[in-house]
Amino acid sequence: ILYARVSSQKDDLINQVKYLEENVKEYDQVITDIGSSLNMKRKGFLKLLRMILNNEVSKVVIAYPDRLVRFGFEIIEEVCKAHNCELVVLNKEDKTPEQELIEDLTSILVSFSEKLQGMRSHEKVKKCVEELKA
Repeated sequence: ILYARVSSQKDDLINQVKYLEENVKEYDQVITDIGSSLNMKRKGFLKLLRMILNNEVSKVVIAYPDRLVRFGFEIIEEVCKAHNCELVVLNKEDKTPEQELIEDLTSILVSFSEKLQGMRSHEKVKKCVEELKA
């Protein structure tokens, strides 16, 4: 299985899939997601996880570890091992702890700001509805 995920840009997703396909000649399926790596309810991710847990996958190939999950990558690796599934990361960057921390904090801040923005827009809609009722 080739798995690709991007936060928002469909063009980036297309490029990532293309990259995976160029580097892996034999595969059965491509699973994709558009969404935050902090969101564990992504449809493609859940589908992939179920397939692994059902022993339906022998190999998963991803471009970078954070394409799969931002936190808990080691847990996913252990789940794969327990179900005889090889997890292949094409690009493992050696990052300093400081670089990893900055990326993690940035990801968390972006996720929270998106949620806050969503809450604000929900509150705006609610306020408009209340004003219309009055």
